[in-house]
Amino acid sequence: MRVSDILELEIVSVLERGSPNKECIAIQAKESINLGQYGIMIGEYSTNGGVFPFRDNMFWFGDGLMKEGDWLFVYTGAGSPFQSKASDNIHDIYTIFWGRAHTLFANSNIVPMLFRIDAVDILLPPSNAPQLSQ
Repeated sequence: MRVSDILELEIVSVLERGSPNKECIAIQAKESINLGQYGIMIGEYSTNGGVFPFRDNMFWFGDGLMKEGDWLFVYTGAGSPFQSKASDNIHDIYTIFWGRAHTLFANSNIVPMLFRIDAVDILLPPSNAPQLSQ
């Protein structure tokens, strides 16, 4: 059973679970979107069927436009982002890296959780305090 309030992106699979430098989350765009509104957290399935997010395990995708049918591969290890064409030569594949030191999904009860940021409230930094001249 799948629970989702996000219809514009879909987590399709976690590939190569537990394999260093190969483990990645495969996400497909179901409509054109700006990735800057989305990110991934990780969580654990509970016995009652819910998922509880782990503290301090969030990855924001950053700004970038995706079209319907495009793919996003989020590797849990380190690397440099790049873009390529899908085998259909129509859709794009965007590959980004979380930069984690260890794999995240070797335990099948640990799952990615896609989130969407709908609004943000940001505190502006205060003015610098007066400095004494030297």
